[in-house]
Amino acid sequence: MFEDVSSLRGVHRLAGAVLLQAIEDIRCRPGKKREEALRWLHDPSEEQFSFIFCCQTLERDPQEVRRFLERRDVPEWLLAAAREQEHDAEVISA
Repeated sequence: MFEDVSSLRGVHRLAGAVLLQAIEDIRCRPGKKREEALRWLHDPSEEQFSFIFCCQTLERDPQEVRRFLERRDVPEWLLAAAREQEHDAEVISA
């Protein structure tokens, strides 16, 4: 599916960013954004950048991630991925 390591790393980061945005929408945004994120979270699709695809890309069990979200908790591995993404964005903009 991915031709080289840099492509895989980019997909890995994007999957993490998509998952983080959904978590933020679920935890912090009332209304339509929250509803869309919850629908995405429970969608059984395995297409690119679906919830299941993102979890599998990040080598995480979708059920485990859902349990974290039901407790309104964010797993440490996901926070670490977010920090890495922020750092990369700062390096690119510098």
